[in-house]
Amino acid sequence: MDQTGMDRKIEKKIWSQKRILTLVGIVLVLILSSFGLQVFNKKIYKVNASKISVKKAFEGDFQDVILIDGDVEPINLVLVNTLEGGTVEEIFIENGVYVEKGTPLLRLSNPSATLGYMNQETAIVEQINNLRSLKLSLEKDQRDLKESLIDSENNLAEVERNYKLDSVLYSKDIIARNDFIERQESFKYLKNKRDFMNQNVIKSSQDNLLQINQINTSIALMQRNLELIRENIEKLLVRAPISGMLSSFDPDIGESYNKNQTVAKIDVQTGFKVKGLVDEYYLSTVKPGQLANFSFNGDLINLQVKKVFPEVKSRKFEIELVFVNDIPKNITIGQSLQIRLELSKSKKSVMIPRGNYFQASGGQYVFVLDGKGEAHKRYIKLGNQNPSYYQVLEGLNANEEFISSSYDDFKNYESIKINQ
Repeated sequence: MDQTGMDRKIEKKIWSQKRILTLVGIVLVLILSSFGLQVFNKKIYKVNASKISVKKAFEGDFQDVILIDGDVEPINLVLVNTLEGGTVEEIFIENGVYVEKGTPLLRLSNPSATLGYMNQETAIVEQINNLRSLKLSLEKDQRDLKESLIDSENNLAEVERNYKLDSVLYSKDIIARNDFIERQESFKYLKNKRDFMNQNVIKSSQDNLLQINQINTSIALMQRNLELIRENIEKLLVRAPISGMLSSFDPDIGESYNKNQTVAKIDVQTGFKVKGLVDEYYLSTVKPGQLANFSFNGDLINLQVKKVFPEVKSRKFEIELVFVNDIPKNITIGQSLQIRLELSKSKKSVMIPRGNYFQASGGQYVFVLDGKGEAHKRYIKLGNQNPSYYQVLEGLNANEEFISSSYDDFKNYESIKINQ
């Protein structure tokens, strides 16, 4: 019996009907999903034209500018500090007036310091008097020595005359030898005594001169110390260190001040400057010489950065600006200003005005009008910004219009239908 037909292996179909139906179902689901996604992506939000604002991109000179707050200050302001601590005993002048250098402003009272200065003064005066007495004593001793030397020289001169006369008489055998020898010994004694006294006077004079010079130096030093003590007492009287307009001067009788504490300011009235506060983010960007401006009474006033103080306080650092041209009239100390600080030179760029659209889009896209009553989402790339404009680097051309109002209602849509 032929076993060929019986032993033939039945091949299993790879693409079974069930498998084919499953695959077709998956393909249909994918097609429907893709179609649904396209329909979703093409959904259009309808909005009335009166509900939106439209602006136009344009090409112009873009400049990186930031707004900072500034205050007008005198260009030369001198602080008036206490030289000694104490309580206010007397006030001589009012705030806001012009004062001359040396004008008394107030007097402080400090009994303990005053008593200490007076005790020091008394001790120094006593030391000066003692030194002066010692100086007088040395000078008197020197005079006494000189008087003794004069007496000795007079005695020697008289004995010398007699000695010379006796020498002549002795040579002629008129006087006895013993008398002559006695006269001779007396002469030698007085001469030696005179020589000794002369040396003593010279030595004493040198010593006294050195000591007197030291005394004079000590007295002069003590007198300077005495003057300093008197100046310290005088420091309780606070005076204007320079001529100018007095400000920030508001003491009260009995108020206490420490040493080196500021009690007032004096504006020397040589001009004005502006102190501005800048966010620490721009610390490496702001440099001396950069320009700035502000509006005042309808005019644009130019400033220039003179100094940058790198110390950061409360996340801000301080800059000092000066006026480029004449200082405007009617500007006053303490006046607050909003200043436009230029961070870079202007350059040609495509720009768009700032607007509420940025809050929803984060500056990543805008809805651009197509001229057919619709606006479509377009992704863009922004560069720097200033208080009025954003710099557009990519995605938008000059003269293209876009919706500049808020995108909150249609930020998830790709297209906007604008109904008139």
